[in-house]
Amino acid sequence: MYNRIFLGILLIVSFSCGKSQDSASVESIVYSVDTVIIDSKDRLLDLKRGIWNSDLNDDESAIFLYNGFDHSIDEVNLDQFRITNNYPLETEGPNGTGEHVNYINFLNDSLIFIKSFGRSGLFAKNGDLVERIDWGNAIDSNGMDYSGTPQNEVATNFRDLKVFGLNYDRKNKNVFLDVLSVGENSIKRYDIDSEKSYHHFVLTVDDPKDYTYLDPIVYLSFENDFVLVSHQFSNELYLFNLIGEFIKMVNYKPEMTPERARDLSTTTISSYDHIETEYQKLLEQVRFGPPVWDKAKKRYLRLSAKRIFSDIREEGAFLPEIKEVVVYVSVFDEAFNLIAETAIPELSTDYVKYFSKNGKLWVFQNVDDELGFIRLDISE
Repeated sequence: MYNRIFLGILLIVSFSCGKSQDSASVESIVYSVDTVIIDSKDRLLDLKRGIWNSDLNDDESAIFLYNGFDHSIDEVNLDQFRITNNYPLETEGPNGTGEHVNYINFLNDSLIFIKSFGRSGLFAKNGDLVERIDWGNAIDSNGMDYSGTPQNEVATNFRDLKVFGLNYDRKNKNVFLDVLSVGENSIKRYDIDSEKSYHHFVLTVDDPKDYTYLDPIVYLSFENDFVLVSHQFSNELYLFNLIGEFIKMVNYKPEMTPERARDLSTTTISSYDHIETEYQKLLEQVRFGPPVWDKAKKRYLRLSAKRIFSDIREEGAFLPEIKEVVVYVSVFDEAFNLIAETAIPELSTDYVKYFSKNGKLWVFQNVDDELGFIRLDISE
């Protein structure tokens, strides 16, 4: 095990409180940083995609990572910093997940929801299917059969099994949240783009000879008994409870980044090269990650970032080489009032999995192809 400790540093950051977020004062933050590396026991862990395809268990003792190399789930003990179990999955047959697993989330210590295109289901940890999720035969709010399969899904199991899914309408550049009540076989649809934070950031070329559709990320997550929807280039949040009811939308005013990037509603995209230019401009302004719940200190933590690019671009590369990534952490109270924010120089990536455990923010770090985490212990 590798464990490098950095001394804490004192920073002055902006502070704002109250529902309106209109007033501001100065507050200090003390944080310490250390890095841990997981002992993989010579197993090849799947570190692709910044380990977004993973989930923390309820008691925060372990993270479970999907492993695309052998179609299984690896259990990593976060107290002992080592891999402890592996759970094989089947692609076909009655317990089949399908070939490609897009997302996993734990409902409790024994049940795991696995999102796979057309084959999503609730599984036991040993890989046995408990219940298949059938969107296609469910009835929508208009009494019609549901059409399509959500691109992203997350499940909750409070009173009965609910599955929340993001459904995209590429023709009209829209995204919706659909909530499937498995027991009732019914679906409700919600607008989660009232600010046009998806619609106005889609980059597309409609030329049939060079058709391109580059859309922003919409995050779907499950934190503190809420299902949260958040956007890549705008900071508003949509909160839903476990039974699929909309609770509220949250807006706040950060001081270290804009609330949202400048949208493309008045920009006409003319070519693929133009898409490259505009996407680079977006990343240079701000990129938001999803909030995570810190149950030890009763607060939410969220990373955001902006990239600084160099003038060097490899032949065929979509973007120039990154010169620097400036990463910020925002701290919120239980009601999502912004209470502090600061830059974290020790972080250098802007699109990786992060979560809270025992009052610390754990941020995935690939350390020489080994699973590692940078841990932030933040005090306001």
